[in-house]
Amino acid sequence: MADNVLLPLMLVLHMLSSLWASARPLPEQATRTQQRAWLMLKALPLAVATAVLLLSQSLTTALLAFVIVLVSQLILEHQRITRPPRFATSLLLGQILPIAVLVLLWSGATGRWDALVESASALLQPDVLIILLAALFLLHPTSTLIALILTPWLNHNDLQDERSLKQAGRLIGFLERMLIFAFVVMGQWSAIGFLLAAKSIMRFNDTRQAKRPVSEYVLLGTLLSFGFSIAAGLATRVLITS
Repeated sequence: MADNVLLPLMLVLHMLSSLWASARPLPEQATRTQQRAWLMLKALPLAVATAVLLLSQSLTTALLAFVIVLVSQLILEHQRITRPPRFATSLLLGQILPIAVLVLLWSGATGRWDALVESASALLQPDVLIILLAALFLLHPTSTLIALILTPWLNHNDLQDERSLKQAGRLIGFLERMLIFAFVVMGQWSAIGFLLAAKSIMRFNDTRQAKRPVSEYVLLGTLLSFGFSIAAGLATRVLITS
């Protein structure tokens, strides 16, 4: 089997394993026996399938891959299910680290360390770093700035009465700013108008029934979010093209 086909197949196996885990989540009050059984059902098929793929390299490589994938999956998944459910933790332990293990395993099995180095070098190019820096700025620092600007209105009685899903507004803001930033960098201004129109439609009933301070607060937050995202996108385009 060609080396450049092995890695995509290994990643497909990982995604199928993750899909199974999502479809059959571990019960919240699971016993230790149930946890161990679930962990083995999650890790063992992926380890066996990965080893079968790497049989094309050698039997020793396949056996080593089986052990590495099985042990890493058991450790990472155990850490994930025993920690408080958080998006960052689940992303790191359930996706980023397992994929990193598979990529390193593929590089070692095929001897394609040069491809890994080239990929890492491509990610360290100035244009990529500028985009990454701007994206990171739009996540945490921008959220803090918007919160500081809106602080004078946060204690208004009408705003205190409003109920929403926990952390939903923060996540919506992150996604909104990332989309606008991407649209600006790509020069897709019409898509920004579509996003604004879609948000207005979704917010129409809420703002129509809400009191004026709530509507003004939502409008201020939206304009600030759009303003920061557009400014970051324009600055990124200037730096990339200069």
